[in-house]
Amino acid sequence: MGLARKPAVLSLIALVTVLGGCAGRSAQPPVPEGNTSPPETLRDDQGVRLAPLAFSSRFQKAAYILVGEQHPNPCDHAAQAAILRRLVRSGIRPVIGLEMVPADRQDILDAFNRGKLAVGDLPRALDWPKTWGFDFALYAPIFEVARACDLPVFALNAPAGLARKVGHQGIGALSPAERAALPGDIIPPAPAQLETLREIQAMHAAMLAPKGRPGRDPFAAFLTVQSLWDTQMASRARYARAFFGRPVVILAGTGHVEGGFGIARRLTVLDPGATSISILPWRGGPPPEAGTADVFFLLPCGQREEASGGRGHDAPGPLAPTANT
Repeated sequence: MGLARKPAVLSLIALVTVLGGCAGRSAQPPVPEGNTSPPETLRDDQGVRLAPLAFSSRFQKAAYILVGEQHPNPCDHAAQAAILRRLVRSGIRPVIGLEMVPADRQDILDAFNRGKLAVGDLPRALDWPKTWGFDFALYAPIFEVARACDLPVFALNAPAGLARKVGHQGIGALSPAERAALPGDIIPPAPAQLETLREIQAMHAAMLAPKGRPGRDPFAAFLTVQSLWDTQMASRARYARAFFGRPVVILAGTGHVEGGFGIARRLTVLDPGATSISILPWRGGPPPEAGTADVFFLLPCGQREEASGGRGHDAPGPLAPTANT
């Protein structure tokens, strides 16, 4: 799920790759042809390179750091792992919040956090092919950093099947136990986002057609699921911050991160006064559009998510958009 991709027009950013701070190293992919920025740099939304001290100062103030991804792109996950290492090197030891894992699997992540499970145990323990669907090997570097740097991992997504059920039948169809597993209030999208969301819903009208209740407004159902998804992840991130007493790095599809909509909008309601920073990949070419994110990292891989990609957490399927790359 997520927002449509905005045309790129903003700043130059470079990939953070092999960054110390704890055990392990990430492979350094080549920089896109024509780019002269070292791959160890990030740049802000004005194109200014973030030196180590500026990076530390800026990110020390953040309660939430939202890092977008294209789910099947290995470079995105290598970059996420590198960013986590750089945060640790700067003295920031965050919780890692994962869109990829539903909240009802948190007990498995807790066992991993306590050292009871190895990284190699997680695909089976989490039933990863059904829970998320994209190859676990793509995400292994993130779990390896979590283990090496002693960073807790935390599930952000809704329990399996609930978003799909809401999309098909509405919130009222949930049992009391199912409703209790979701946020009390579902925060709607910003008015400025509605046009973009309507375009997404129209593009996927056939796939997103509601089932189970004839006569339901497809767009209203789409907004309900979109809002539920982003509110759920923001609510879980706020809980993780309070429980662990640490900032939270939220790893999610770019559509949940870009433009200050999605998760960030819900965090402003649920945790007012908390500072969020967004980081998105840039694949070269024209710079990204102003306001899309606070910081960008350059990625050499241009692989894009296909509609037939992973089948985790209710996606793809009716009222579970696939535009969350």
